Amino acid sequence: MIHLKSISVKGGISEPGFPFNVPVVQSLSELRFTSPVTFFVGENGCGKSTFIEAIACAAGSIAVGSDNTTTDHRINSR
Repeated sequence: MIHLKSISVKGGISEPGFPFNVPVVQSLSELRFTSPVTFFVGENGCGKSTFIEAIACAAGSIAVGSDNTTTDHRINSR
């Protein structure tokens, strides 16, 4: 089981366009998880699942569909 204390973007964010041009994303250098349980809350389609899947990919964990990120054809076909 993976227990995250924080996440950050290595080398900063250099991608153009959404969501990297949103001021709150540009100013975020690190996101710390300070309690044992973290809830991601937001409207449908705002990116909660995408954000969690990105964390899983970066950590080399299981992503949506229970495939390992190294064998998931959806990730490796890009």
